[in-house]
Amino acid sequence: MGPTVKNLLAVIAALVAGGIVVYGIEYFIHLLYPSPGDIDLSGHDSLKSYMRDVNEGSLALIILAHGLGAFTSGWVLGKLGVQNKHFLALITGLILTLTGVLNLVVLPHPIWFSIADTCIYFPLTLLGLKFSEQMAKTT
Repeated sequence: MGPTVKNLLAVIAALVAGGIVVYGIEYFIHLLYPSPGDIDLSGHDSLKSYMRDVNEGSLALIILAHGLGAFTSGWVLGKLGVQNKHFLALITGLILTLTGVLNLVVLPHPIWFSIADTCIYFPLTLLGLKFSEQMAKTT
C-alpha cells in the first residue's frame, strides 16, 4: 500500500476517532442537560426553537467536545500518517471546520458559540498532532 493510500486512511481514521470522541462527550452532555420532554427534536422548526433557549453551559461543553474531537483527530494523524502530517492535519481541520459551519448554518446558535466553535478545529487538530509527535520523541 502506497503512502497516499495510507495517508487517506489516516485522515479517515482520524475523522472517525474524533467523531467518536465528540459523540461520546455529547452523549454525557445530554444526560447532564436533557432536552425538555415536550419538544419534538425531529422537526427543524422545533430544533430552531430549542436552540434559542438551550443552556449556555451545555453549549460551552459542546465546544469542549468539538475541541477534544479535533485534538484526537490530530493525535491519530500523528500516529497513522506516513508523510506530510501537517498538511494532513490542515485537511482534517478544514473538514472538521466545514462540518461545524454546516451545523451552524442549519441551526441557529448564539454568536459567541459560532465564533468559538469555528475557531477551535484547526488549532486543536494541530495541537493533537504536535502532542503525538512529542510523545513519539519521548518513547
